[in-house]
Amino acid sequence: MTRIHTVILAAGSSKRLGFNKLTLRIDSEPVIRRTAIPFVEAGLGEVIVVAGSDVAPVEAALDGLNVRVVPNADHMQGMSSSIRSALPWITDATAVFFHLGDKPFVRKELLIAMVGRYRNAGAGIIVPVHDGMKGHPVLVSHGPYREEMGLLSGDKGLREVIEKHSADVLFIEGDEGILFDIDTEEDLKALRRRGYRVEKGVF
Repeated sequence: MTRIHTVILAAGSSKRLGFNKLTLRIDSEPVIRRTAIPFVEAGLGEVIVVAGSDVAPVEAALDGLNVRVVPNADHMQGMSSSIRSALPWITDATAVFFHLGDKPFVRKELLIAMVGRYRNAGAGIIVPVHDGMKGHPVLVSHGPYREEMGLLSGDKGLREVIEKHSADVLFIEGDEGILFDIDTEEDLKALRRRGYRVEKGVF
């Protein structure tokens, strides 16, 4: 049986914005909740959210969703530490979606298409692209790369694994939601220009 879990990396410090961007509300819904919902609704395996120092606000923002929040005490060591923190929770996975907590516009339909491509093509890594740029989430076969994921360091995430195994990568077309993330005030202005209501969270 194919078991496909999801790991959402949500332990960043939001330094450029100066407040927790994951609890920022877009049309009254926290960013991290908007990010997690498509994975929950896709009905795949378990959805694991790796949080940093702001575990309680992230948990509050996700209240009522079928997700597991895992703390990463070493989050200051970079994104790789969050990947390592998730590994004990995905031991039974055939493949794993790795996504970023500040990318709230990925569609469920893309996730289902990626899983279909994974099952039919037998590729080890599925990466969405749009306008020639690679985005998230990334779908990674678990067994072949688990050891390497456990040895990652710094803030590069899975980039090293993907680059090393470029021959295993299959690309799938996505939309701009795979690229858009929330890092700066300019990103917030871009959302408002598109008609979204953007407010700081209250958690």
